[in-house]
Amino acid sequence: MIWHMATESNTPKRERPLHVHAELIPLEEVRVQLAKLWLLGSLTTGSILVLQSLLGKYGQNVQEVWGWVLPSVMPTLGMVLAVLGYTALDRTLLQSVVRRTFYDIAWWLSLVYLALLALTVLIQPFASNEPIVLMRMSNLWLGPLQGLVGSALGVLFVSKKRKND
Repeated sequence: MIWHMATESNTPKRERPLHVHAELIPLEEVRVQLAKLWLLGSLTTGSILVLQSLLGKYGQNVQEVWGWVLPSVMPTLGMVLAVLGYTALDRTLLQSVVRRTFYDIAWWLSLVYLALLALTVLIQPFASNEPIVLMRMSNLWLGPLQGLVGSALGVLFVSKKRKND
């Protein structure tokens, strides 16, 4: 933990953890920004797969391709949209805040995950393996990363800390 010296009125200097002064941002803003990232990333990769499926790129493996991508994005998208919908009319959540550093971690984890998902589709023309083999192989790194992303987003999408708590 990082420590710094802080002063209080007429009291001697004492040590205080640096995180006491961490920047807080509105939780609703965090949720909306993460929802935009997930919708954009998922729709981009999904659109490419729709086109490739319609053009016959995957032949008889179309169902297996979609069996790979849907579990990779739908649970997270479902949670994000459900929470946004549930909280859309809840004015009490407008006072909720979260540390910016945690939001940044969740955003970057999400971006890396969505980029690796897209990369698995975009690299197929240059790879020596069949597309479905690449997709299966990608589960080796996407699975653990999805767990980290889900944990970070889960905290942000169920958190209810208010500014004054």
